[in-house]
Amino acid sequence: MRKAVGTIFILTLLALVGCKRMPLYDLENKEVDLELDLELELDLKLDLDVKVDIEVDTVIPTPEYMKVNFYSMDNAGLNYTEFVGSQGGPISTPPGTYVMLIYNFGTEYIQIRNEGNINTIEAFTSDITATKGATLRSFIPSKRAGEVTEADELEEPQGPIIYPPDHLLVTRETVIIPDMTSENRKVTVYATVSDVVETYAFEVPNVQGAEYVQSVEAFITNQSRSSFFGRPEVSNEPATIWFPVGVNREKGYLFTVFNTFGKLQGESRSFLHMLITNTEGQQVHVTTDITDQFDHPDPGREHIIVIDQEIVVPPPSGGEGGGIAPTVDPWDEENTDVPIG
Repeated sequence: MRKAVGTIFILTLLALVGCKRMPLYDLENKEVDLELDLELELDLKLDLDVKVDIEVDTVIPTPEYMKVNFYSMDNAGLNYTEFVGSQGGPISTPPGTYVMLIYNFGTEYIQIRNEGNINTIEAFTSDITATKGATLRSFIPSKRAGEVTEADELEEPQGPIIYPPDHLLVTRETVIIPDMTSENRKVTVYATVSDVVETYAFEVPNVQGAEYVQSVEAFITNQSRSSFFGRPEVSNEPATIWFPVGVNREKGYLFTVFNTFGKLQGESRSFLHMLITNTEGQQVHVTTDITDQFDHPDPGREHIIVIDQEIVVPPPSGGEGGGIAPTVDPWDEENTDVPIG
C-alpha cells in the first residue's frame, strides 16, 4: 500500500537578542539551533475480514531511530548524515539548500546500499537459500518435448527468491537551512514520513483436511526486487517473495499478511505457488494466477489476495492418528527459592 508522502517545512525565527554572532550548528558539541520534528504514519489502513479467530498485527512498529541524509542540489551526492529518534531531535547540518531524505533503519530484513547518491540509494532484502529456490522451481511441471507456451514461460519464476521487506518509512523534500546570525534563534523542520512498502492480506478460505496440515509456504512471482526510494521508484528487476502462511486447522482456513515493494510494472503476470505439507510429509502444490487481484482488485477488497479454489490435503497413510505433528503445551509457571550463601 503505497501512501502519499507529504512534508511541511516551517521556519520559526524567535526574537533577536544582542549582536553576537551565533552559528546554526556546532559539529563538535552538537549544541545546535536546528530541530527536526517528525510525525510517523503508522496505520496500515488494511480492512481485514478474515472470518476466523486469527491474530494479525496491522500496526507498523514505531522505529527506534531515523536516519536523515542531506544531499547536494547540484550533483545529488550525500553531504551530511544525522540520526534522530522516532519523533525527531536536534541536528547539526550547515546552512544551505539540500534534498533531505529521511528513513527508518535497523529493520529485520531490509538492507540499504548505494546511499552516496539520492538516485541510487536502494532498499532490498536478502535472497532465500538455494534450497527454497529449488523447491519453488520443482512446483513447475517439467515440460515435455515440444512447444512451450507463453503461459508456461510466464508461470516460470524469474529472478531471485527473496524475503518480504519490512515497513520502510520515508520522506524526501527540498529544505533550506538558513545561516543564523544571532542568539536565541531556532529553526524547526516539520516532516511527515509514510510507508513506501505495500501490505497485502492473503486468504485461502476453503481447505479440506486442514487438520492434517503441518506447514504452509507461499511464493508470489514477478514482484519488484527492490525500491530506489530516493527517486522514488521501484526496481524493474523481477523477484519472487517467500512467506510462511498460518493455518486454522479447526475452521479449514489459511491466512497471513505479507509485504512487497510492489508488483513488477508492465505486462508481467504474478503467480502464487503454495506448498502445503501434511503431518506425514506429503506435499500439495497449488499454482494460481493472481495478476488481476493485484491490477484490478474488487472494490473494498484492495490489497487482499483470495484463493477461492478448494484445496484438499490428504490424511496421513496411517489414518487420522498417523503421521507426526509435534506440538508444545504451554509452560506452567513455577517459582522456586534458591538459597544464596
